[in-house]
Amino acid sequence: LGRRFPELMRQARSDLGDYLGADADDLVYVTNATVGLNIVARSLDLRPGDEVLSTDHEYGALDRTWRFLCRKHDAKYIRRPVSVPIESVDEVVEAVWSGVTERTRVLFISHITSPTAITFPIAPLIDRARQAGIITIVDGAHTIGQIDLNLRELGADFYSSNCHKWLLAPKGSAFLFARKEMQH
Repeated sequence: LGRRFPELMRQARSDLGDYLGADADDLVYVTNATVGLNIVARSLDLRPGDEVLSTDHEYGALDRTWRFLCRKHDAKYIRRPVSVPIESVDEVVEAVWSGVTERTRVLFISHITSPTAITFPIAPLIDRARQAGIITIVDGAHTIGQIDLNLRELGADFYSSNCHKWLLAPKGSAFLFARKEMQH
C-alpha cells in the first residue's frame, strides 16, 4: 500500500469524478463535508459589510462557522426562512433570493438539508447567483448516493459531500469540489 497509495488515490479520485460529472483535478479528499466547507469559508476574503446569505435549514456546525466568520470580519450572516411544507420550487427560490442585496457576496445553501431532509432546488439559485457575481457554496453532505449529481452541469463554485453516508464508504471519506475558476 505504501508504494501504491498515490496511484490508488488518483484512480479513486478519477472514478469519483466520473461518478459526479466532475474533473478529477477539481476534487480533493477531505475527512467530511464540514471540513471541506470550512476550508472554503475560511479562505474567503470577507470584508466589512459583505453579506453571506443562507437559510434557516442549515447544519448547526456550519451555521456557527458562518456566524463566527462574519463576526470576525464585520460581515453579515443572513438566514432566510424557508417555510414547510414547501409548495413549489419557485417558493423556495424566491424565499432565499429575496435576501439578496448589493452587498451579498456568498450564497451558502444545503442541497439536502440535515435538520429537515428537504432537497432544495439549488440549480436556479446557483444560476441567479452566477449572473449576479455571487459565490455559491453548497453543503451536499447528504446528497451523494441519494440523488443523481452532475457537478459540471450544476455549476456551483464549491460543493462538498460525504461519501461515508449514502455511498457506504469508510468514515472519513468525503470530497470538496472547486470549480477551476475558483480554485485560486
